[in-house]
Amino acid sequence: MSDLSVGVSFSLLAGILNGSFAAPTKYAKNWKWENIWAVWGIVAMFMCPWILAFATVPSLFPIYHNAINGQLLRLIGFGIGFGLAQIFFGLGVTAVGLSLGFAIAIGLSTAVGSFVPLVVLQSETAFTRKGLTILAGVALVLVGIVVCAVAGGVKDKQMKGTAQLQGGDLSSPRSFGTGLVICILAGLGSPLINFGLAFGAPLLSRAAQLGVSPASRANVIWAPLVTASLVPYLAYCTHLWRKNGSSRLFVLPGTAVNWLLGTIMGLLWMGSFVLYGAASARMASMGPILGWPLFMSVIIVTSNAWGFLTGEWKGVGRQPLGIMLGGIVFLILGFCTLAFAGRLS
Repeated sequence: MSDLSVGVSFSLLAGILNGSFAAPTKYAKNWKWENIWAVWGIVAMFMCPWILAFATVPSLFPIYHNAINGQLLRLIGFGIGFGLAQIFFGLGVTAVGLSLGFAIAIGLSTAVGSFVPLVVLQSETAFTRKGLTILAGVALVLVGIVVCAVAGGVKDKQMKGTAQLQGGDLSSPRSFGTGLVICILAGLGSPLINFGLAFGAPLLSRAAQLGVSPASRANVIWAPLVTASLVPYLAYCTHLWRKNGSSRLFVLPGTAVNWLLGTIMGLLWMGSFVLYGAASARMASMGPILGWPLFMSVIIVTSNAWGFLTGEWKGVGRQPLGIMLGGIVFLILGFCTLAFAGRLS
């Protein structure tokens, strides 16, 4: 089996894992948002990245000790911003569902992550063939986000209408509009993890000098960056524990399965990045061209599959579902266009 085939397989599996990581929240019983997502945060943002870093990077702390203070401070700053984005992501997925939450947040994150470096770091290429292709890809992604948002609005109206006809409860923890804004905030903040990787290049170079494999070098970045993300995340969860009195739910009888579900979430999330790193290393120059759009596209498709399986679109007519699928097509076209731009000189 060729390196390219292995890389494609790893990219597909990484997308499935990432698109699935929030699905266990649907099955947690007797816990609130701040319980299940706190377990995910500790596993995904602290335990997994440090275990990986110690396992794959020799002389880990000397690398950090010899780093210029500004490098680590930048990583911590990006990590704190990413942590805030993850709070919004968890709230957004809860408010609008897996399908819409992933589509809007991942799509916007991809658009911002492509557009900002073009404007800030490569402004001279903005009107070249490569720059215009990137702009076209960003435009397609934004169209896909708008179409998905329209689908969500139509779905919300239909579900409220059905509930009214059946005499059901129309109240909900958050309106669709509020959930949409939360998902947008999540998408705007999520690229900070990629910016941290870009500005951590000196640490990556040091890891390369120590003989760390290309697939594992990013672990020297993930550990401090993602751990910094945990600080605002746990601060918010602590606030909710006090406000809702929900810390007691951790020790209720019969909640061991919830601890397992939260742990699975963390393993799926971090495992997806490890697999994608290995995929990129296997695919070499084809990584950004083929692996990246595969990764993004499979995340969107998988999260939507989970949305369908867990009943998010139950009782909804064909119109919102058709609009949603159209939005996904635009997102995938945008991902592919951005990937094609990566190989242009």
